[in-house]
Amino acid sequence: MAVFMVSQSEAKRLRPNLMAGVIFIAGIIGVYIAILVLNMVLTQDAYHLRELKIQQRNLATQVQIIQEEVDSLGSPQNLADAANRLGMVANPASVLLDIEKDKVFGSPKPADPSKVTLASGNLVPNSVMGTTSEFSAATVASTEVDEGVAPLVSGGSEVVLASGLIPASPTR
Repeated sequence: MAVFMVSQSEAKRLRPNLMAGVIFIAGIIGVYIAILVLNMVLTQDAYHLRELKIQQRNLATQVQIIQEEVDSLGSPQNLADAANRLGMVANPASVLLDIEKDKVFGSPKPADPSKVTLASGNLVPNSVMGTTSEFSAATVASTEVDEGVAPLVSGGSEVVLASGLIPASPTR
């Protein structure tokens, strides 16, 4: 390390300028203020993000509740109950229709409301089946329906598959 001797006038010239020091200190303060502002913005955004996640969780819960109600209303038990309230009866003499060959398999007969037993609301007790269908006179169409089914004469009463094989289960 070397030590140099300088005169007093050269020492004044080498001494740091007061304006440079003020600019340096103001720069450091400006950087700290910018960091503080960024931290405040990030913290506020974190709170906002948390509120949005809570809102999303609540909406997902509501969607699940509504979906369970829709599934309950679409259950075969509630559909049968709603059909009974509309005056529909199940026909035990069902037939099969082959649209491609334009054939009817079986002997169609009109349903007799006095002989058919009506299904009750929920045949199987189930906690998911909390919602039942509600009908009013305003929701039912006031159209007349002809009673009976006109049978279509077909060549045979057998069921023929197009491929000739037994169809596989869709749940395998």
